[in-house]
Amino acid sequence: MVSRKFLYSGAVVNEHQLPNAFESRGFLYADGFFETMRCINGRIPLFHLHYGRIVDSASAYKMDLPQWMQEGSLLTLLEELSRESALNGDTRIRLTIYRDGEGGYTPTTNFATAIGSVEHTEGNGFELNEKGLAIGLYQELAKTPSRISNLKNLHSQLYVQAGNFAKYKGLGDVLILNDYNQLIEATSSNIFLVFNGALHTPKLEAGPVGGVMRAAVINLALKLNIKVYECNLEAHELIKADEVFLTNALKGIQWVASYRTKRYFNKTASMLLEKLNEEISFT
Repeated sequence: MVSRKFLYSGAVVNEHQLPNAFESRGFLYADGFFETMRCINGRIPLFHLHYGRIVDSASAYKMDLPQWMQEGSLLTLLEELSRESALNGDTRIRLTIYRDGEGGYTPTTNFATAIGSVEHTEGNGFELNEKGLAIGLYQELAKTPSRISNLKNLHSQLYVQAGNFAKYKGLGDVLILNDYNQLIEATSSNIFLVFNGALHTPKLEAGPVGGVMRAAVINLALKLNIKVYECNLEAHELIKADEVFLTNALKGIQWVASYRTKRYFNKTASMLLEKLNEEISFT
């Protein structure tokens, strides 16, 4: 049986070499953030965007990244982790970054450490979902915009509750609102609405996670001379939209087929995903 592999303190290690997670600040105080990436044919597409978010997150949390977490070194280590895990096909890598050391609410150090894990993920590269998603609204909890609301924070209870709600309702996903009753994102994705060929997505000031695939899609759309509006969106605009699609770094673009009685097609989502795959080399 192949031993499961992890990345820790700048080296690919076996599970028994990991520190006691129950003593970490990540577990005790959710004092950190995480990054999830898809590895395709041994390579991580859009890594420069992932790393940019890691740097921004560390700065917001006032953490100092160690030398082994500099961009080139980290990319090499993560791709090595995926290779040594000997998993067939594409993999999902999660890098959990948290403040090292001890201390209560006042930490003893601001140096960061991290644990990277890897697992198999379905599909071969970014593929459009054959069956469109049915989505709804999650209104039991709202997200408060702040200077860390655009990050993938370890304290993720809102998303857990929203995901559980979607499962209970038999929906493919649900949309999360902020304190101002504005649409901001889905449980693990950013959202785009298409009106007359133009893309509309919640602005970062409204509180969504600043997604890597969100940025990639915006950049691609602008390159294709498609208008993009980062703006405030409300639920009633879902009824008016021509198309709706979700984006994240693991699945790329997913089209939404329905919201309540409204039905959507996937012309724009399909075209953008095709163009995205043309721009990213997986070989």
